Amino acid sequence: MRRKPYTQIGIRRLPCARNCGRRATTQWQICADGRVFRVLCTECDVELNEMVMRWVWGGAREDDLRRYREEKLAA
Repeated sequence: MRRKPYTQIGIRRLPCARNCGRRATTQWQICADGRVFRVLCTECDVELNEMVMRWVWGGAREDDLRRYREEKLAA
């Protein structure tokens, strides 16, 4: 179980935690998961952010979601 954040080099060496077949580009830490650092690919990161933002704010932040998706997937 990873308790310390990954470095950028370390993240890129790992596959996405969702087993989607892509390389990781970012990391998440979830309290209910024991605050273990998990790595995600860009697509899964965007999907997770969209899910959480819609849960918190409903459809009120669609412009922010669109901007985040475009920014992350364009890189």
